[in-house]
Amino acid sequence: MSERRFSQAGSGLVVAHRGASLEQPENTLAAFELALAVGAPAVEFDVRITADGEAVVMHDPDVDRTTDGSGLVRDMTLAQVRALRIEGADGQVHGVPTLSEALSLLSGRAAVDVEIKNIPGEPDFDADRELAVEALHAALDEVAFVGPVIVSSFNPLSIAASKACRPDVPTGLLAEYGVDAHAALAYAAAQGHPWVLPFVGKVAAAGPGFPAAVHEQGLLLGTWLTDDPAEAVELFASGVDAVATNDPRRVVAACVEAFDA
Repeated sequence: MSERRFSQAGSGLVVAHRGASLEQPENTLAAFELALAVGAPAVEFDVRITADGEAVVMHDPDVDRTTDGSGLVRDMTLAQVRALRIEGADGQVHGVPTLSEALSLLSGRAAVDVEIKNIPGEPDFDADRELAVEALHAALDEVAFVGPVIVSSFNPLSIAASKACRPDVPTGLLAEYGVDAHAALAYAAAQGHPWVLPFVGKVAAAGPGFPAAVHEQGLLLGTWLTDDPAEAVELFASGVDAVATNDPRRVVAACVEAFDA
């Protein structure tokens, strides 16, 4: 299989966090379509595994916050998850996409950042097997996905598992709110992950030389999360390679004005 790279474009890579999630329900096909329509070159979404081993796009361990149902994803079959409904602010009703549906929609149209949800301390954590990682790589092949891919996670074991089975697919270490950006960089570099993805506040706290320090070690720097277009422009101007946002419409427009005028 040809190598898949998640590379910067233009002044930087605007990553639509769970799609255009400020305007459409997060992690839905509608949110992904809108992200593409407003010019986002990359889309981020989350993957969890159902009781019958199917991969679906869902951020939380349970479906309570985002759907009309309740309970853990891992305790539901795919059919039960498919029956859930997500109502948007405009009254439109959406479903929970499968991983394959999300990849099929985005193939050839955007880069994807697929966040693996298998986090210690969460009720669906599986310490023995990285089922979401396995499902992702199977789906990439099944869909014959066209475009750059990154596999990211807050769990170092998940991205290590991805790197071990498919070293051609880049990995990114997500760092929690409280993790120092320099510490995240040191760990990501030592483990051979090409991307380090600290919280935006920690990137700022690391000082103006931090993006250069990342690049000197041969890594790329992404950050989460800002919905402030001016902050996104400042981050890109400082050398940050990718910025995740819930509001790609405004962030993309600000970047076009700032860098492409």
